[in-house]
Amino acid sequence: MRFRGLALLLSLLVAACGREVTPPIAADVPVDVASVAFDARAQSPVLILAERQGTRRLPIWIGIAEARSIAQRLEEVSLPRPNTHDLARRLVEELDGAVQRVTVTDLRDGTYYAVIALQRDGRDVEIDARPSDAIALALRAAAPVFVRENLFEAVQYELETPDDAAPEQQVRPTRTAPARAALARWNPDGID
Repeated sequence: MRFRGLALLLSLLVAACGREVTPPIAADVPVDVASVAFDARAQSPVLILAERQGTRRLPIWIGIAEARSIAQRLEEVSLPRPNTHDLARRLVEELDGAVQRVTVTDLRDGTYYAVIALQRDGRDVEIDARPSDAIALALRAAAPVFVRENLFEAVQYELETPDDAAPEQQVRPTRTAPARAALARWNPDGID
């Protein structure tokens, strides 16, 4: 009885929030989560996505809670109680759904956008999500993560690690990218 109610809830959510899934396009680049680091300039965690068959990296500034959730999954830390991303994965699975993939799709006004492609009862839908939440869910569901090619072209950060800091502690983007708004939103005083 409880699962019937949850199944109805997921169906309603999919109907209200989802749209039909578009298949991956050639411009979707498979990536791995390379690391979660701390950007000392922005005083914020930054998620580094690494192109699977290449050398390009995409930094995405995220919240502390999301960074902690992603890092816990990468380090295979078991928690006594599920966090929000564990709960989301369990809801999808218990309702006979599956996370097919996550795609970081856009960067507008310093904000990244992503979609989660779900499948349930033969129906595919895409749900709009923050990249950090989508990636935390993808890691838990063992689903592939993609980035649109044009984002790598638009965001050409060269990531530097100061000599006196461990890579997981500090990341410093250089000024080579036209998409400075992503950093500027965390550093309103400007980019040095």
